[in-house]
Amino acid sequence: MKRLLKSLLLLIIFLINNKGIGQSSMDRGFNYLEKGNFKDAEIFFKSYLKEYPTNKTAKLCYGRAIGLNGNPVKAKLIFNELLTIEPENLEFNINAAECLLWNKEYDIALKKYLNLSKKYQSNPIIQLGLANTYSNLKKFSKAIYHYNKGINLDPKILGIYIGLAYTHLANNQNKAALKTIDEALLLDKSNTQLLNLKKTIRKKYTSKIHQKVSITSDSGDNQSINSNTEVIYPLSTKLSIGGYYNYRVSTFLLNNDTSKQTSIGLKTSYNLTNKIQLEGEIGSLKVKGAANYNDVTYKIGLKTRLAYNQNFNIYYQKEYHNFNVQLINSKISQNHLFANYHILTKYDIGLFTQYYYTKQSDENSRNLLFTSLYYLINKKTPIKVGLNSVIMGFDKERANLYFSPEKYYVFEAFIDFSLFPSSKKWITKGNAAYGYQLINEDPKQQSFRAELYFGYKPSEKITAQLYGKYSNQAVRNASGFEFNDIGIELKINL
Repeated sequence: MKRLLKSLLLLIIFLINNKGIGQSSMDRGFNYLEKGNFKDAEIFFKSYLKEYPTNKTAKLCYGRAIGLNGNPVKAKLIFNELLTIEPENLEFNINAAECLLWNKEYDIALKKYLNLSKKYQSNPIIQLGLANTYSNLKKFSKAIYHYNKGINLDPKILGIYIGLAYTHLANNQNKAALKTIDEALLLDKSNTQLLNLKKTIRKKYTSKIHQKVSITSDSGDNQSINSNTEVIYPLSTKLSIGGYYNYRVSTFLLNNDTSKQTSIGLKTSYNLTNKIQLEGEIGSLKVKGAANYNDVTYKIGLKTRLAYNQNFNIYYQKEYHNFNVQLINSKISQNHLFANYHILTKYDIGLFTQYYYTKQSDENSRNLLFTSLYYLINKKTPIKVGLNSVIMGFDKERANLYFSPEKYYVFEAFIDFSLFPSSKKWITKGNAAYGYQLINEDPKQQSFRAELYFGYKPSEKITAQLYGKYSNQAVRNASGFEFNDIGIELKINL
């Protein structure tokens, strides 16, 4: 739709400035283009050109129809043919430049738009095309500059506002995007694209409730019932506050030894800039069972956006071992310093890596490095395939209490998918991985894990889903046993 609006804008301007012979008989074709019926427009203008093969307006429209109907390479040939006839024709040059964007030849398009901008400095359509080019090149500051320049030249062109709003959104400038959308709606208050974009942004700043209930068990006869409740309340586009309540009952099934944990706390996040976000939470933990104790837990973090396709986050967190009754009774606290880095290249190859350093109250420490190299097969319904590795080691082995090998390695291949068609309310997503794990000097063992979610979204505000998890990877829990987790999640946007 975004491309359509820009295309229609150029077409209308062309038609206003070029009233040649036979245009009235092309009205049906113009209407097809205007309504986005590019296939019908292509058929119409192809037929029209058989009768009037030298009509430049028809040929230009045919090129646009072909390009917007999914064949930009052929459209490029048509526009180049027109330029050989009239190399200085402004409309031909503008359309040829836009066609370069359709072909994702952004660097070539930039040179062409810069040359056009020098010749026609007061043309808002050229500023729009130049801004769109910079936006596709992820040079958001320059794109925003030229969008604003285009608006100053002609504040009535809707497509410029749309491009500016999308660029603000891509640059994580949500407040500026909303302001731009409101300005654009003064020109067209019923524009579906603008209204949907505004709704999408507003969703980020609505109050949310997340409820999760699950049962976890492992092959060591440990079982737990968990309830986690979280509420988030945005105060502005920069600041949000919230709270959480967690309740967990852990049981060792062989002797029915039970421990109960409750944790209640507050959390907040604040956007210092469009690229830096601070996060923090603090809570009170209470444990009742064979061991009774209270303590404060907390987590602070800094999330940074290094570039449009790169993120780096770093956190410090205090928590307690809580996987099974034996660990809960040990009263071992953990202080984690961890960071992660993620990059997704323009070739759809991504890298995620995370490093943990954990210092425990029992004078033990752990190092853990996780790396995932993947290929994004499909962006609309994300499907990823790739390779993962885990390298972990403890300073001291305390196998009688928790899984703490001196050397531990995992190497696996994985697939991750999410199927959520926009026209349907059912959600299916999950992942699976298979490989090998090595513990100290022991022979390698097969490693397998899987997660599967089934959900239903009765409205835009409510999502409910069931999920199941299984893993025989020792690193997946503190006991080293294979385990499974079954649960229900409910997400509500107020």
